[in-house]
Amino acid sequence: MPENEEMLRAIQRMNKLLALVAVKGVAKKEAVLTLARAGYTQAEVASLLDMGVSAVHMIVTRHKEKLEAEKAKKPKKAANATSAATDGDGE
Repeated sequence: MPENEEMLRAIQRMNKLLALVAVKGVAKKEAVLTLARAGYTQAEVASLLDMGVSAVHMIVTRHKEKLEAEKAKKPKKAANATSAATDGDGE
């Protein structure tokens, strides 16, 4: 069993190192979003980037709100395409 625990710790260290390399030189906001997209929890992101969990939560929440606002502004393409397809049938 101790060998498995050592292996697990080694893999966790490598995972942490790869995450840090992936966001090296990137602005904190983009680093937070990148790591969140990669599946890290907000607590893990905060630990990796030496930030507070509340700061990470705020960045993620504001990003989601921004995406929702952009989505709400876009016109529905599917509705326009459906009506155009039925208009051309001549019925």
